Amino acid sequence: QIPGVSIAVVRGDSIVLARGYGFANLEHRVPASDSTVYQSGSLGKQFTATAVGMLAQKGQLRVDDAITRWLPEGKGAWDSITIRQLLTHTSGVPNYTDSLIDLRKDYTEAQLVRLAASQPLDFSPGTSWSYSNTGYLLLGVLIHRVTGRFYGDVLRDLLFGPLQMHTRVISEADI
Repeated sequence: QIPGVSIAVVRGDSIVLARGYGFANLEHRVPASDSTVYQSGSLGKQFTATAVGMLAQKGQLRVDDAITRWLPEGKGAWDSITIRQLLTHTSGVPNYTDSLIDLRKDYTEAQLVRLAASQPLDFSPGTSWSYSNTGYLLLGVLIHRVTGRFYGDVLRDLLFGPLQMHTRVISEADI
């Protein structure tokens, strides 16, 4: 009945013990194993930010571009929000964990953008700071729209693959 942990004990080049304890998912009672993939939570934001920076270096976007260039659903409310403001949590876009998103429901990217765009800003862009998961969700959609490729594939090709990281984006279906 406890959240899971996976451990490995290695001596030299040999694995002495590899085992999971507890549950990888409490709700569905999925046991943890030695190969459980755990959610990293907000640690993923650094990879999103890096991917945006790499796309900027390639000239595919500029961090001072208005986000409505790629997220036209926000026309009007988001006209003065830049990519940089999403990256730095200074956009005023409210945090979805504090609003109307049902975390148990599967949404399309377009639905998520429309839901985010329907919410009033917490403050005028650039005038304050407030942590926003929604801002990084929007950056993931923006990466998809800029590249024409799924956000997870872009991260894999730009970052995880070259760094030989065994990681991926979250998929609730894999539980």
